[in-house]
Amino acid sequence: MTALLAKRAKSKSQELELEFQPDLTVGTVIAREGFSGTDAEAITAVINGTQATHDQGIADGDTVELLVGIAGG
Repeated sequence: MTALLAKRAKSKSQELELEFQPDLTVGTVIAREGFSGTDAEAITAVINGTQATHDQGIADGDTVELLVGIAGG
């Protein structure tokens, strides 16, 4: 996860290694890290280099990245 997200996450870590669970989804990981509502909606997930939805399942061995877009002008 990006440094910006890590600062606000429960784990405070940019990298996590989670034990595989068959029902694990991107949304579950986001919620476990303490993000909900509009904060959770702002997070983009990437699984193994491909953009993923929050309800997408995570397979054993997958690499999941959590990103947040930052706009400026």
